[in-house]
Amino acid sequence: MRIKLNFITSLILQLSSIVAGLILPRLIISSFGSEVNGLISSITQLLSFISLLEGGLGAVVLAELYKPIEKRNIKLIGSILTACENFFYKIGIIFLIYTFLLMFLYPFYTLNQFSYQYTCSLVLILSITTLVQYLFSITNKLFLQADQKIYICNIVSILIIIINLILSILIIKFLPNIHIVKLGSSIVYLIQPFIFNWYVKKHYTIIKDTNIDTSLLKNRWSGFSQNLAHFINMNTDVILITFCLGLKEVSVYSVYMLALNAMRTIIASVSNSYQSVLGKYIALENTKLLRKKFQTFEMGLWEVSCVLFATCLLLINPFVKLYTSGINDVNYYRPIFAWVMVCAQFVYCGRESYRLLVLAGGKFKETNFGSIIEAILNIVISIILLLNFGIEGVAIGTLVAISYRLIYFIVYLKNHIIKLNVRHTITLLIISINVFVINFIIYFYIQFPIYSFIDFLIYGIIVFIFEIVLMLILSNVVLIFKKYLYK
Repeated sequence: MRIKLNFITSLILQLSSIVAGLILPRLIISSFGSEVNGLISSITQLLSFISLLEGGLGAVVLAELYKPIEKRNIKLIGSILTACENFFYKIGIIFLIYTFLLMFLYPFYTLNQFSYQYTCSLVLILSITTLVQYLFSITNKLFLQADQKIYICNIVSILIIIINLILSILIIKFLPNIHIVKLGSSIVYLIQPFIFNWYVKKHYTIIKDTNIDTSLLKNRWSGFSQNLAHFINMNTDVILITFCLGLKEVSVYSVYMLALNAMRTIIASVSNSYQSVLGKYIALENTKLLRKKFQTFEMGLWEVSCVLFATCLLLINPFVKLYTSGINDVNYYRPIFAWVMVCAQFVYCGRESYRLLVLAGGKFKETNFGSIIEAILNIVISIILLLNFGIEGVAIGTLVAISYRLIYFIVYLKNHIIKLNVRHTITLLIISINVFVINFIIYFYIQFPIYSFIDFLIYGIIVFIFEIVLMLILSNVVLIFKKYLYK
C-alpha cells in the first residue's frame, strides 16, 4: 500500500511541479524579460553549490536507516537522526557565510544589466528556501523516505506548490515586482519544515541522542563523488553559460530544460519511490528476490524513459516556439541543442535504476572513480566546446559524461550487488537505440503543423501513442531475434 501511495503522490507532485514550472517562468519572461529569468536561473544554480558540502549525506543516511527501521531499533534511529541534524546544521551555517559572499561579489558581474542592490537583494531572497531546508526540513524528510512514507512529504509539497503558484500569479498581476514574487515564495516554503516536524513527533517515538556519535555516519564523505557528479550534471551547464555566454543564453537553456525537466521529474516519480524498496531487500539479504525486483524495475524504467523522451524529441521545438511566442529579445529556437540534450537526459533517466541500486546498497567508495571521471568529462568537454559551439557544446559535454557513467554502472553491477544480467541490459539498449534512430529521422525531416497549444495537445497525444506502439513493435522484434544477437 505504501509503495502505491508513494508512487501516486510522487507522480502528482511531479505533475504539479511541471505545471508550476511551466507557468511561472513564462509569466516572469513576459512580465520582466529574458534577462531577469536568466538572472534567477543563474542565482539559483550558484546557491545550489552549497549542496556539494552535503557530500551525498542524504543517500548515506538512507542507506544507514533501512536496517534499523526494519529491525525497529529506536535508539539507533534516534542516534542517526541526531548526527544527521548536527551535520546539516553546520552546512546551514556555512551556507549563510556563502550567501553573504555571493551577495557581495555576484552583483559586480551583472552591473551592466542590473543595479548592485537589485541583484544583491534577489540573492538574499532566493537563499531563504535553501537555508530553511538544510536547518529544519531535510532530516525528517529523509527519515520518512527511509520508512517508505515519502507520500507524506509529497502531499505537503503538492499543497505548497499550489499555494505558491496562486500567490505568485496574484503578485505578478497586482504588484509586479520580481523581489516581492520570490519573497512570497520563500515565505510559503517556510511552512514545510513545521509540518514535517509535527508529523514525525506525533507518529513516531524517536529518542534523540544528546551525545552526537559521528561514527554512525562515518561514510558521509564517501558519497561526495556521487553527489559531485550529480551536481555537475544538474547545475554546471548554467554556471558555464552564465559567465561565458550571458544571461540571455541562460534563459534559452532554462526554457528548453523546462520541457526536459518535466520528463525527468516524471521518471523521478517512478524511480525515487522505489529506492527504499531496493534498500529493504538489500537489508534482508535476499539476493534472488532483489535481482528479480531490480530486473523488472530496470526494464520498466528504460521503456518509460524511451517513450517519454522520444515523444519529447518530436515536440520540444514546437513547444519552445509556442512558449516564447511574442518574445524577441533572444533567439529561442535551437534544434541542435534540443536534439543533443534530449539524448543526454534520456540516458540519464534510463541509467537511474543502476544509480539507485548503488545508493541503496551504500556502495559509495566502491563507485567513486566513475563519479569523478564523469564530473571531469562533463566540465572539460563543456569548456572546450562552449566557446566554439555555444550551448550546443555544453549539451555534448553532458551527453558524453552521462553515457560514460552508464557504461561504468553496467560494468560495476555485472560483478557486484546483483551480478547484473548484461545481456538483458544490452537488449534494452538495442531497443532504445532503434526507437531513437527512427525518431531522429522524423525529427530532421518532418515538421508538425503546430500553431497553438490545442494543436500541441492533439499532436502530443498522437506522438505519444505512436511512441508506445513503436516501442512495443521493436521490443517484440528484438526479443524474437534475441537468441541470434548473443551467439
